[in-house]
Amino acid sequence: MKEYNYSLIPERVNFDISTIDLKVQYSRRETSVKVEGKILQDYKDSLRLHDINITFNTVAEVKCITLDFFESNYTNHKIFKVNEDLNKFDFWERFGYCPDSGFYEVDSSELLKEKNKLYDPSNTFNLKHYLIVGYDSYIEILAGGYFYDISNK
Repeated sequence: MKEYNYSLIPERVNFDISTIDLKVQYSRRETSVKVEGKILQDYKDSLRLHDINITFNTVAEVKCITLDFFESNYTNHKIFKVNEDLNKFDFWERFGYCPDSGFYEVDSSELLKEKNKLYDPSNTFNLKHYLIVGYDSYIEILAGGYFYDISNK
């Protein structure tokens, strides 16, 4: 298996993934990933979790890996630091998104460059390489975009 370097850019989402289970429902046109997570208010008021559904469109590939991403990629990843002067919660409160949510776009993805030749050589779908990280597993998705919704448990 080829090893890739990961430069991770946090997605601008208002949740923090806090889950062991990552549930994927796949189809070519739309793929849903269900996780549990917290919104900023949960850290202030309670310990409750929310159901988060991330729906990807124009999906070219989905890989589910049962390993801890950060342990198995200890030396070959870096997370783009949004603002070193603020802690996670102060940043989240100020800018409206979690700076390290467990949901990232892989910047300058070597995998995407390689796979685009197969899936989208004319770049019609504008595919991106996304990474969703749980505690003991992670998902890599090549897709054109996504939307998400958060619901109470």
